Amino acid sequence: MKMKTVVEYVLAVVVVLILGSLAGWYFFLRTQTDTTIAESVARGFGLGAPEGNTNGSVSSASQEAATDASPAQSAQRPAQLWSVEPKPTSGHTFIGSGKNLRLRYVERASGYVLEADPETGQILRLTNTLMPKIYEALLSENGHVLERSLDTAGNITTFVGTIATSTSSASSSAKTLTGTYLAKNISSVSMHPVSGALFYVVGGQGGSAVVSAEWNGEKQKTLLESAIISWKPVTLADGRTILVQAAADGVPGYSYEVRQGGVLNAILGPVPGLVVRARPSSSAGTPNALLWSQSIGGTLSVFARVDQNSTAVQIPVRTVADKCVWKSGEGFVAYCGVPQGSTGQNFLDNWYRGATHSSDALWRIDASAGTAEILYTPPSNTPVDIENILIDKAGQYISFTNAADKSLWLFRLTK
Repeated sequence: MKMKTVVEYVLAVVVVLILGSLAGWYFFLRTQTDTTIAESVARGFGLGAPEGNTNGSVSSASQEAATDASPAQSAQRPAQLWSVEPKPTSGHTFIGSGKNLRLRYVERASGYVLEADPETGQILRLTNTLMPKIYEALLSENGHVLERSLDTAGNITTFVGTIATSTSSASSSAKTLTGTYLAKNISSVSMHPVSGALFYVVGGQGGSAVVSAEWNGEKQKTLLESAIISWKPVTLADGRTILVQAAADGVPGYSYEVRQGGVLNAILGPVPGLVVRARPSSSAGTPNALLWSQSIGGTLSVFARVDQNSTAVQIPVRTVADKCVWKSGEGFVAYCGVPQGSTGQNFLDNWYRGATHSSDALWRIDASAGTAEILYTPPSNTPVDIENILIDKAGQYISFTNAADKSLWLFRLTK
């Protein structure tokens, strides 16, 4: 064979090999790109928030994003007990009032902030900043958001940010959640429901410090230092700040109001397994009503008093006060999730650890009369373990998280 022919064959083989390699590399990159796009879409990248119209309908351009955000997107009024978000959530609050009332919440997996319209069932995503694995979130009416997670070293991180404060869902679009991180390992924190002012506990050498600050962590002020590290802070809408020891069955607990200068004013205690729900005062001179529960040997009891000078009355239900919420306005009415059936010997401790769950019915409590009546029992195929319970200012809707799976629910008090 002539040398020229051999060279031609060799060159042809080389060209074929090069073209084959390029084709293989092209298909490999295409596959990787398709996979990356699929993963990004699954995590929410590139999806615009659904844009609602003033009549509550969802525009066709955003229908796909709306369907992805929530299973309930029709303009029909949701059921009386509405599963707002079946996926785990980390915190929620009511925003606005009347026709502009919205239930704002944070998605646990992504940290996205979303809003639900109680009348239409429409869901809007307000932020597009991905913050994975948010285990706790607090929100204020002024648009402030606090999200808590863990870093790779296991430290507790606390991010504070802000979003638009508009209560109208018309022409809205997802926005960046901007903010900053507070000091690591804040053990517990509370946020004022309107201003977003913070009240938190941070551990230190030989105890803890109770700190107040603005929503962004500025103007920090140490209110008091304590040898106790298991404080749970609560900020009420009327501006009062309350400290309660973490509850444990049979262990005497105390509750205090933190006044100016870090002075502690005793509210209750010692009460075994104490859990407290204080009623915010709607105006000056309004009595400071209390609802609390105790746990002794696994037996739960609930008590109430309408002011600090009245005699406590026992309410004929057995539940944890963290399953209760006060209704604002006239009268001393509260709503509580009450476990159906026996709760077991170590319910309080196991419930806080997430080791056990209850199937609750919703009860109406009249603290002034010391009475209770069952208000709603969920269907047998819809067990809910009520936690993080809230009520809107008008007393029309109750929201709560199902502790069993962290899903978000909304109950309409009128049919």
